[in-house]
Amino acid sequence: MRNDHVGVLLPVASLPSKYGIGEFGEESFRFIDWLKKEHYRYWQVLPLNPLGPGDSPYMSTCSNAIDGRYISLDELKKEGYITSDIPLYDADVTYIRYQAVKEFKEKYLYEAYTSFIKKHPYALNYFKKENPWVKYYATYQYLKKRNGEKCWAEWKAEDKNYFIHHVNPPKNREIDFYIFIQLVALRQWKHVLSYAHSKGIKIISDVPFYCGYDSVEVWLHRDQFMLDENDMQVEVAGVPPDAFTDVGQLWGNPIYNFKVMKKDNYSLLVDRIGYLASQCDYLRLDHFRAFDTYYVIPAGREDAKVGEWRIGPRDEFFKLLYKKYPNSHLIAEDLGDLLPSVLELRDRLKLNGMFIMEFTIFDLSVKSTDKLIVYPGTHDNETLYGWFLNLSEEQKKFIMKRLDSDRKHLYSNIVKYIYKAPSFMTIFQLQDFLRLDNNARINSPGTVGWPNWCWKLSSWDWVNEVVYPKKKWFIE
Repeated sequence: MRNDHVGVLLPVASLPSKYGIGEFGEESFRFIDWLKKEHYRYWQVLPLNPLGPGDSPYMSTCSNAIDGRYISLDELKKEGYITSDIPLYDADVTYIRYQAVKEFKEKYLYEAYTSFIKKHPYALNYFKKENPWVKYYATYQYLKKRNGEKCWAEWKAEDKNYFIHHVNPPKNREIDFYIFIQLVALRQWKHVLSYAHSKGIKIISDVPFYCGYDSVEVWLHRDQFMLDENDMQVEVAGVPPDAFTDVGQLWGNPIYNFKVMKKDNYSLLVDRIGYLASQCDYLRLDHFRAFDTYYVIPAGREDAKVGEWRIGPRDEFFKLLYKKYPNSHLIAEDLGDLLPSVLELRDRLKLNGMFIMEFTIFDLSVKSTDKLIVYPGTHDNETLYGWFLNLSEEQKKFIMKRLDSDRKHLYSNIVKYIYKAPSFMTIFQLQDFLRLDNNARINSPGTVGWPNWCWKLSSWDWVNEVVYPKKKWFIE
């Protein structure tokens, strides 16, 4: 079967690592080499921004920044910025301990920072000029630490309103350290991106529609979000009850004040998406439907049962986005119960949408097309094998009949069926090839914290033994 339209979804964090979490180093390059060897064309990652509550990449403190935990210590050691011996840390685990990894890495990153500024005393100044957002992010991190890691809304007044009274952040090593983290993270990510391109691999990244409440964006642009006079949220984001949940999903992100945003051509959101699109080959717009219609829940509710739909910025926003960032290549995450207007917007913009086989294989009237990106399931769904194990006997019989398959080879025939389905591209989770059950699931929507976002490969043996020699994922 041809693989030239096929890619693999694997969060950077889930790569094998000597230090407890996947990194922008040797293991990223090794994964790209594997994609090349197997003739896959795409690597899809999750948002790279700093993680938010529950270690979620979809509730970040800053959209433009990159989480420092992804920095490769070994790359810094090769460059001579780290001279200390670095011991193995959680090298063979299958779950990430995010806070522990952060604490482990910080001392080595600070050593690298000290060496770096001695060798390149003006590099941080150049980086700040090229990336104006970084001074705000670094100051935010500094003030957040000074205020006991509380949300900005709970900071003392002088810090909460810092940039109302000051043009520039204070001069100190701690702020410079946060800037250094971003310099290294961005440089290493660009190295990964360049290496992927040299192997003919394209990178698909991801951007949440909403910002986190405890974020640089909301701290600096409070007028552009639905907040009251005390900077508290008036309304929050989510989705209403549907076939999968009786109470809906209460995400808690602040709602954009689109009336205010429109006055400056939606610049906050335009620049956010445009910048992230420049850091990858394709940018997946999570919750694309909100550009058309978005759901608003009164703040303080315990679930998403009560809320209302409102009209989003629609075509006007994308006209402004493409005018400023004409080379943005976008993918519409157009899943769920949608109004026809959502798909009409997608089609007017000539965006590729998504098709989830786990949701559609039982409906003979629904078929994929060469305009859609086909997934068995995304990071928000069961692994394909976990889904397969949970099928009822009646469902298995239905699929056996549809695919003309015997029971013994049913799983491998489902994989082949997905491969052959018409698509613009087809994206499998790596877990689907490795026949991993739901213990390897990335996220369960509507739940917070462990084990969401925590799964990782303990070593490359899983891939080498299962995928390369024996192709066990084709065998029942």
